Amino acid sequence: MSEHPQTIQIFLPSGDPQGIRTAAITTRIVQVIEIPRVRLESFLAMPEAGFVGVYVLFGENEQTSAPMAYVGQTGNLGTRLKQHNEKKDF
Repeated sequence: MSEHPQTIQIFLPSGDPQGIRTAAITTRIVQVIEIPRVRLESFLAMPEAGFVGVYVLFGENEQTSAPMAYVGQTGNLGTRLKQHNEKKDF
């Protein structure tokens, strides 16, 4: 595999590095959005909430404290993440 330089741009919509963060390779159309659960309502107001996407929910098993991840895909990120927020503890 050949190496070539790339730029990753990180955008902080609220200016808070602990808040929502969007990362993208500037020459690609794919982006990653990190949404802390406490910031979900802020994300739902963003245009990106209506995007198609693959998402990962992170948490831990209540009995063993082992790390857990749930991977899903959706035609509307905001709607699906809101549903998960109401029904999943992690």
